[in-house]
Amino acid sequence: MDLRESSRARRWQKFARELGVIVLGVLIALGAEQAMTTWHERSQMRELRVAVDNEIAQGLGVWQGRVEQQACLETRLDELSRWLQGWREGKPQNLLGPISAPRSGPSGTSVWESRDPAVMTQMPLQAKLAYAGIYDEFANNEVQRLDERMAWLALGEFDGALFLDHGAQMRLQGLITRARWRAGNIANNLIEAEKAALEMGIKPIEYSFEPESYAPLCAPILSRP
Repeated sequence: MDLRESSRARRWQKFARELGVIVLGVLIALGAEQAMTTWHERSQMRELRVAVDNEIAQGLGVWQGRVEQQACLETRLDELSRWLQGWREGKPQNLLGPISAPRSGPSGTSVWESRDPAVMTQMPLQAKLAYAGIYDEFANNEVQRLDERMAWLALGEFDGALFLDHGAQMRLQGLITRARWRAGNIANNLIEAEKAALEMGIKPIEYSFEPESYAPLCAPILSRP
């Protein structure tokens, strides 16, 4: 073999070895970087789940706080129905106090809405779907809650009313029906939301509105029949 060819072959072999070492080093570095990124994202995912679980627990607690007023709310609507019936029968009564309204508040969603898409890729699909379902319940309840509040604000316009003509009677009936329907939805939907949360190991954080804040709702405003 020609000495020049032998020398050239050895140089190529040396180059190939050095190139292989470089490529291997690059692959190891990239693999290590990817592993570190994955580890970091999984760590962030675990932190996100803790924060989301806490947000859901607090949201359910606020929702429960509203439902705790259900008995007073239903009694008030029964009173308003009797008051309306009195006007229809020509036996009107004067209300003894303000109609008032239930207290409520939104279930927070800021943690879920600010989630990082890259971090979410590390979350199991089943967990993503479960969380999304619970937040869908929160969104639906917010629609119910806001419309309930509007219904009760409208009912408050009847405070101190001394006369109810036919139009006012029809409006009052509509508002009573609307308030009952929303109240039923809010109470029933909470059961479903709590069930979904419990399957994720999440329990509500107890929250109660100050009793004095909704005490007027629980006070009678009509003489007993």
